Amino acid sequence: MRLPPLIAVRFFEATARHASVRRAAQELHVTPGAVSQQVRKLEEFLGCALFERQARGLALTAAGRDYQRACAEGLAVIGHATSRIASTNRRQVVLVSCTPGFAVQWLVPRLHGFLQQHPGMDVHVGSTNRAVDLAAEGVHFAVRHGQGIYPGLQSEVLVADDLVPVCSPRLLAPRRTARVADITSARLLHDEHRGDWRLWCEAHGAAGLDCEDGIVFAHSNAAIEAAVAGRGFALVRRALVQQELAARELVSVHCKPLATPLAYHLVYRPEALIDPALRCFREWIMAQRSAG
Repeated sequence: MRLPPLIAVRFFEATARHASVRRAAQELHVTPGAVSQQVRKLEEFLGCALFERQARGLALTAAGRDYQRACAEGLAVIGHATSRIASTNRRQVVLVSCTPGFAVQWLVPRLHGFLQQHPGMDVHVGSTNRAVDLAAEGVHFAVRHGQGIYPGLQSEVLVADDLVPVCSPRLLAPRRTARVADITSARLLHDEHRGDWRLWCEAHGAAGLDCEDGIVFAHSNAAIEAAVAGRGFALVRRALVQQELAARELVSVHCKPLATPLAYHLVYRPEALIDPALRCFREWIMAQRSAG
């Protein structure tokens, strides 16, 4: 069996994934010239071209596409086997990236159950609003808010319930029921998805509300905290405020929920599930969709 130089395979896989010699070089902490040299060595070894050099950049040939899939799988197997052996006497770590709001309101309250079931594992949660590069940053899973279209990555719906307005019961005293008429422009609480209130007003014919008014928060959990404090009405997914609703810290406004094509998705590289620990975490978090 003839095996190619491993370093050349690694450089090719990074170049193919980024479709860029420059970005591959940044990931590998080498010069673009070094990447190009290794890719040429691999092409000479194989006796065929792996890329088409176009004016607008690189494009994989048919052989290159087949070889990229094989190399990605092979490197993932090697990487996971290395991690298992190197961590024989260490705790296994799962790296998850999500927005601060999703971490506080949905993920962290549930993690205690996972850690109890798997005492030999740790989950490190990185909270950020930017879309991380899973491969380049070594992140195993990300939770992203959108339509679920992430080329080259596996995407599964995690939270997709409709949006509902919520407020503190203190805003309603002595009444117990929250009505649409209770919502005023000055009491609107916005998170980073500021357009949600505008869509809600259109759906409910609330033309009298000025959706540019109210307070804007950088994160959804800050808007929820302000609602709990009685500062106004937040428009949120019910799944993110289950604890507050159950404790009567918040009540939902009596109206039809707002359907949206957007959802929170669990996103990961397909080869991540080769690792039993990562597969275990994925099975657990997807089970939380129906766990309430």
